[in-house]
Amino acid sequence: MQGHQLTQINDAKLPELLTRPELTLLLITSNWDGHGIIMRTLLEGLASRYSNVSFSVADVEQSPRICKIFNVTDPPGLLFVRDGELIDRLQGPVGGRGILQLVERYS
Repeated sequence: MQGHQLTQINDAKLPELLTRPELTLLLITSNWDGHGIIMRTLLEGLASRYSNVSFSVADVEQSPRICKIFNVTDPPGLLFVRDGELIDRLQGPVGGRGILQLVERYS
C-alpha cells in the first residue's frame, strides 16, 4: 500500500486546523519519539484509504499552543478533530487496529 504524506501543522496553522469541517487526525509527536514514528507510518498508510479524512502531524516542540489547547502533555498523542472540536483522542503508543476503529467510527 502506497503511503501519503501527512500535512504538517504547527501553531501558525492552528486557525486552519480549527476551521476544517472534515475529520482531521492530528498526530502530535517529536523526532525522538519512536512510537510516534511508528504511528506516523500507520497514518500515512490510512491516508491512502480515507480521502474524506485529513491526516496531519505536529511536532510537540513547534506546537506548544496546539498542545495546550488539546491538553497533550506527553507524545505521542492522536487527536480526532472536526469543526475545531476534539471528538476523541488516543494518548501514548497505539496500534493500527485501535486507530482504524476510531477512523471507521468518525469518518
